[in-house]
Amino acid sequence: MRGLEQRRKAAIRKQALKRRDALSEAEQIDKSNIIFTRVVRSWEWQQARTICLYASFRSEVRTDRLMRAAVQAGKGLILPRVNRRRPGGLDLYFVEDIHSQLKPGIWDIREPDPQVCRVAPLDEVEGVIIPGVAFDQWGGRLGYGGGFYDRLLNSLSPEQAACSLALAYELQIVREVPQDFFDSRVSVIATELRLEENR
Repeated sequence: MRGLEQRRKAAIRKQALKRRDALSEAEQIDKSNIIFTRVVRSWEWQQARTICLYASFRSEVRTDRLMRAAVQAGKGLILPRVNRRRPGGLDLYFVEDIHSQLKPGIWDIREPDPQVCRVAPLDEVEGVIIPGVAFDQWGGRLGYGGGFYDRLLNSLSPEQAACSLALAYELQIVREVPQDFFDSRVSVIATELRLEENR
């Protein structure tokens, strides 16, 4: 049964990435700007004094504008860094300047430079915005397969997890995402067409 679920996940991941990668740069920018507006108007964003974000890469919903908005609003901006000594683990750091304190890390994704960034304790995270490849309307999430964000979400308190928000283009929403025991759901999904709450 598990093998079947993994094959289903792989097929959904492949199709969702194909659709996402087919978006032109102009479409990515336009849709990301709409998603930005939905996010900054959301309760999850408004109430959080600290926001855990991610640095987008390739065809993901763009997050630089959100990172700048967090800093400008006086929120504590937290970004993850892959811990290569802890498989599937993410270390969190406060970032005050996204231009000087981020550098290419694993898979060339921008990560906080631990030499110049302060460690962010997990209990200081008040809102978390995460990436993904595919989602369903119930908050089911399919990532790239490394389990990094499932582990992060599973380590949050119920109050923190209630403020988890995923960014996606509408074309990444599928009928159903297969869920294993350790797979985590998100509370809210923001696309260019909707803000889907799953509490």
